[in-house]
Amino acid sequence: MSYTIKSDKVGAIEQHGIDPIPTTDRHGSPFELFKLWVGANVNYVVIVTGAFALSVGVTFVQAVTAILLGNLIGCLMVGLTSIQGPRTGTSGMMTSRVSFGQLGSMLPKIVNVVSALSWFSINSIVATQALNELFNIAGYTGHSAVWVALGIVLAAEIIVAVYGHATIIAAEGLIAVVLAVLFLGLAYFVVPHVPMQQMLTFNSHQGTFSAWLVALGIIVSYPIGWTNFASDYSRYFPPTMSWQKIALSAGLGQFVSLTLCEIIGVVFAIAVGGNLGNDPVSQLGHFLPTWFMVPLLIAVIFGGVAANVPNGYTASLGLLALRLPMTRVVSLAVIALFTVCVRVAVVYYGEFFDVYQNFLNYMVFWTGPWAAIVIVDYFMRDGNYSSVDMMKWGSGRYWYRNGIFWPGVTAFAAGIIMSLVFSNSETYASPLMTNVLGWGDLSFEAGILSAALVYWALAKSKYKAGAFAEVRG
Repeated sequence: MSYTIKSDKVGAIEQHGIDPIPTTDRHGSPFELFKLWVGANVNYVVIVTGAFALSVGVTFVQAVTAILLGNLIGCLMVGLTSIQGPRTGTSGMMTSRVSFGQLGSMLPKIVNVVSALSWFSINSIVATQALNELFNIAGYTGHSAVWVALGIVLAAEIIVAVYGHATIIAAEGLIAVVLAVLFLGLAYFVVPHVPMQQMLTFNSHQGTFSAWLVALGIIVSYPIGWTNFASDYSRYFPPTMSWQKIALSAGLGQFVSLTLCEIIGVVFAIAVGGNLGNDPVSQLGHFLPTWFMVPLLIAVIFGGVAANVPNGYTASLGLLALRLPMTRVVSLAVIALFTVCVRVAVVYYGEFFDVYQNFLNYMVFWTGPWAAIVIVDYFMRDGNYSSVDMMKWGSGRYWYRNGIFWPGVTAFAAGIIMSLVFSNSETYASPLMTNVLGWGDLSFEAGILSAALVYWALAKSKYKAGAFAEVRG
């Protein structure tokens, strides 16, 4: 596929930053989102996520049901946070100005940048491990091999992110098919090592409803972690495009890829005893012939890069949304420097599985409430936005009262607080869940519902259906 839009061509550096995309530059079809989300989510980190969900003590059947329901919830929210892009023409974080106020949106924007940088680092650790494993097969070992692997993976991610939207869409669609075939090959070699009876009886004496809720939260946290990125890839669509088609394409693409990879991860984890450990790539050698190991490791590398390019792209847009004086290309250079430091710390001093576990738990605390507010706001205003006012600072309808729209800020705080109150994870276990209820984890449910209800209750009097209201905070 090639675009004729000069500002957004495959193989050319994208010319737009966070500025609203002019109607003359709008193009594309919803199916592009399906291919994007398949390509970005068919990767080994998602397989590890499925294994991680199993590790909390659920049975095989419970893990699969948690995967199906968790992805249904999370991917629905990804779909619904994709529909603002065509109406605003700008990134998801810039849309926060509408429901939080220009100044009030700074907090979620800062957390968004940290989130994107974290995803960038987490995803690339597995790609780096895979490339280092390839080096080992070729006889190249030692600390220098790790550094070279880091450099190659980082360079590939940054280069594609620099080219931007059109190149990312094309690359993700191409790589999706190849990765899906290779990961199905992984399942082909692993499944014979796990008899059906072993799968059905795995953790049968531990699997409780409480453990299932924890597994459900783990699964939901992965797709919800993409919600603040979603509109970045739909903003080039014409504003008249059906929001239902956009939501379905984005959500379904992610649901198919996540469900496939996470179920493979569950089976793989059972085959190795329930836990992939802190170097999950090394576990592949237990089941795979060498002739397949090499192409699969290449797939793991490309999958990590494919997942990380959207993270780098979004992080660059996030830095611009913070009103920092830099171009999108310069922001990617800053991201590269920051990411090298984080990767070195994690690769040399961290435990990957523990880092990833805590990161997924942290994502739920803020992304669920943020996504709930943005979605509710869209439907309260019938998808009507002023892109001109959205780009202003210190004036316009989205400055509200002193730059803050209190319904959004209050709902966001309420959602985070309720997420913490009902959290029972390794990251944070609240006294209510441990000392009073004594079971389960309801952090994402509490955060999403409370943020949505509080925002609706506080903001409903300030909007007129189908029109802009001159609200004052």
